[in-house]
Amino acid sequence: MNNPLIQIPEKFRASHPILLQKIGKFFLTITGWKFKGDIPRSDRIILVAGPHTSNWDFLLALAFIFGLNLNIFWIGKHTLFKNGFSKIMRKLGGIPVDRASPELLMNEVSHIVKKQQGVIIAISPEGTRKKVERLKSGFLRIAKTTNSQILLAGIDFESKLIHLGKLFKPSGNTESDLLNVHNYFRQFKGKRPEFS
Repeated sequence: MNNPLIQIPEKFRASHPILLQKIGKFFLTITGWKFKGDIPRSDRIILVAGPHTSNWDFLLALAFIFGLNLNIFWIGKHTLFKNGFSKIMRKLGGIPVDRASPELLMNEVSHIVKKQQGVIIAISPEGTRKKVERLKSGFLRIAKTTNSQILLAGIDFESKLIHLGKLFKPSGNTESDLLNVHNYFRQFKGKRPEFS
């Protein structure tokens, strides 16, 4: 996959098996997905992606991670890590979140940030594939606690483009910040537009 539109800093490059890299590139090529924008050279990035409307988003994310050979951790519902899937999900970069114990997530994320020289942690602020009126504010807390930059990534199934936007700078007003991020994602069409 030749994609000159995206630049990846060396510190965010992974060493995924060549086979997985080829599978990721092949998937992106045959499905026609492309990227627009760059990954900043910050040491710590919270990649906030949306709209999240379908299970296809997860497959697309994996193709993105493997195809570009990126070192990305991602936050997902703890239910994804049950029934013997925990080991493989964690190997894929997964970090489980249980809304009943948010402090466990913060502890794990803080540990990862301290351990990595450069780290990207991806999260979907909707917290579900259904349509939501208000985004979850966890990404704001994580960014503040870990002193990370926030990068917005719009997933547009209509144009088959992943837009890596400019860094989002929180104002400190949670409701205003969530509304601004929500409005940013509204310009993109998810796999199921009715949930965008």
